Amino acid sequence: MAEASFESVRAVMQPVADAFAAAGHELYLVGGLVRDSFVGSGDVHDIDCTTGARPPEITALLRPFAAAMWTQGERFGTIGAQIEGSAVEITTFRAEQYDPTTRKPHVSFGDDLASDLARRDFTINAMAVSLHDGALHDPFDGRADLDRHVLRTPLAPEISFTDDPLRMLRAARFLPRFGLVADPELLVAATALADRLEIVSRERIHDELERLLDVDDPRGGLAFLSQCGLVPHILGFDPPSDWLEAIGRIDRLEGRRRRRLALLGPLGSDAAGGVLERLRYSAVDRSETLLGIRMVETLAQRPRSDAGVRRLLRDARHDRGLVDDVLAVAELSSGEVASDFRSRLASLGATEDLDAVTSPLDGDAVMAALGLSPGPDVGRAMAHLEECRLDRGPLSADEARSLLHEWWHASPRPGGDGGSR
Repeated sequence: MAEASFESVRAVMQPVADAFAAAGHELYLVGGLVRDSFVGSGDVHDIDCTTGARPPEITALLRPFAAAMWTQGERFGTIGAQIEGSAVEITTFRAEQYDPTTRKPHVSFGDDLASDLARRDFTINAMAVSLHDGALHDPFDGRADLDRHVLRTPLAPEISFTDDPLRMLRAARFLPRFGLVADPELLVAATALADRLEIVSRERIHDELERLLDVDDPRGGLAFLSQCGLVPHILGFDPPSDWLEAIGRIDRLEGRRRRRLALLGPLGSDAAGGVLERLRYSAVDRSETLLGIRMVETLAQRPRSDAGVRRLLRDARHDRGLVDDVLAVAELSSGEVASDFRSRLASLGATEDLDAVTSPLDGDAVMAALGLSPGPDVGRAMAHLEECRLDRGPLSADEARSLLHEWWHASPRPGGDGGSR
């Protein structure tokens, strides 16, 4: 967050800080908001604070300033409120310990700021600014690490990553986001503790992977994951040896879906489907991504017939934007293939409606033409007409009926003629 925005946050929170001070409690800004004030980020953050006050005291002190409040995180020490249009969360100092078999902490409240900051993931996130006097509290030299472009943990990285292995994935995101280099000890610890990632829920791994894809240039984070041996614990298997090279220009793509296609496409559609299932992607994301990967694979085979072009478009009939995504991804590996397909797409689109590559007759027309009642034969007839449309191009209604009768009388059907002929 830019300095002016940071100061405006302090101004919003000053009355709250004064109330805490009157009750004998310090109040500090913490987290990404403090970090980004030093890197000039324009990102908008919720306002995170920490204090020695316990949750009931926080609730009482916040209430006069809050348009709304939420207390779902009270047992973890967090009380939330909306103040002058901003979401504010204030958390009691914590000095938690972790169960080595899970990443869930045993929450205990602390009494000093330094211990609270020590439990945070990285030194660049372990800074606080007093809302009383504006003083920076930086016991682990996070500001210097930002200036030196180094990513370190407040405690020994073995402790930090053992406590919460998800921090290794967060490291992969922070490295490229802020143009940092991993401290050598952090690299050693992440490599040694890579298998600890197995205790992290797959939903959380999914979330971090998607956030990494949002970074302007995620290649540094992907290289970190590969270097430290974390990738097999994300995918569920060892990727091909050339996987990292195959996604080497992912930074040129915009949008999560395109980057997801580029990331998983080199694995092949079958393996990619397993990864999407493993990481609990939504049904929509799985469907779109797998269809896109299969389309990229089809495009790589350079379909030369008009029918091949139409079939590729038919696959994405409900999401024509997917065609653009597929072409963008295909262009990374072969600009010639993508350019050729675009040219042929434009040429074909000049002579026919490529949004109408389905059956030229609807169900009612098919039933009328063949004397059918509603049933499976109607669906099969329409599927046949769609294949004719894909192979032959635009069909008039008369041509479609003629093809339909020819198919109907020549094709055997299960269960005899079903009383339709």
